[in-house]
Amino acid sequence: MRTNKIPNTDRLLTLIPEYGSHKETLDEYTNICKAENAEIKKIMEEEGIDSISSGGYKITYSVSERNTMNEDKLLALLQDKVSAESGIVKTKKYVDMDALESAIYNGAIPKEVLIEMDNCREKKEVMTLRVSKVKEKKDGTDNDN
Repeated sequence: MRTNKIPNTDRLLTLIPEYGSHKETLDEYTNICKAENAEIKKIMEEEGIDSISSGGYKITYSVSERNTMNEDKLLALLQDKVSAESGIVKTKKYVDMDALESAIYNGAIPKEVLIEMDNCREKKEVMTLRVSKVKEKKDGTDNDN
């Protein structure tokens, strides 16, 4: 630790506990919001509701699919069909996605392997909850009323 006094030491000594306190509050509210978010998603999914307004807020719920690669399938395919010198399959037996992307971009992977790679995709459902403040009309009522 430095023994010389830094010009902003007094501010820093005040700022650190303030930040620590605010960070604790943020973490507490983050956990509350995560729990409420999960409960709202669950209820809206169970009830088949995709949009609802209450207390000046509008919630929109949607489910979408995202494609990801099944790394085990991809590894099994690539380790037999791509040369070890390519650097795509690593010694720890994982696929270096950056090296794979570069190899695809540079045409280093045969077309038939690219076609087979499509079988390595997985679909994942992603549930999204969007919250927005309901805009008030000029007469002071909510637009959704």
